[in-house]
Amino acid sequence: MDRGVRDELAADPKGEFLFDPAIYVFHLSVAISRLRDAQLERELKPTGVNVARHRALTVIHRFGPCTMTELADYSAVDRTTLTRTVDQLVQDGHVHRGAKPEDRRQVVLTLTEAGREAAAAARDVVARHNRKILDGVPDDILRAMVHGQRQILANLAPTPEVLERLLTLAAPDRNQG
Repeated sequence: MDRGVRDELAADPKGEFLFDPAIYVFHLSVAISRLRDAQLERELKPTGVNVARHRALTVIHRFGPCTMTELADYSAVDRTTLTRTVDQLVQDGHVHRGAKPEDRRQVVLTLTEAGREAAAAARDVVARHNRKILDGVPDDILRAMVHGQRQILANLAPTPEVLERLLTLAAPDRNQG
């Protein structure tokens, strides 16, 4: 690709942003996510839960008993970190790791009472932090951002079922094949 084509793709045609909005939106998303996670790590420290543990606890709370695969799919934590995270949650008494009676090879994760309490404490911290970082963003802009992100997610999701679960964080139907 020659330099002229690269420059054309990278420039915002209206001159409003540093880059073409189709590029810049993802740069900003990553920057927001990294900065938010770094701040949340500090703010969550008193709860004894970090960002990865919070995400895992939230998914397990939302789904009820869930498998490692479901947890990986919906927690936005990579598999290596997730295994370590679950090991820590089990060690801390927040999660019970068991097996499905019909398939002893499949690990099922459930929250303990301590896990429910830790998840609630972390959710409170995260909710306060989210409100703080969204301060000054008008409701109509926030809603437009959510609609845009939902469309991006729809464009990325491999199937309508995955999209539905990601949008609602609904537990999969365990009665289907």
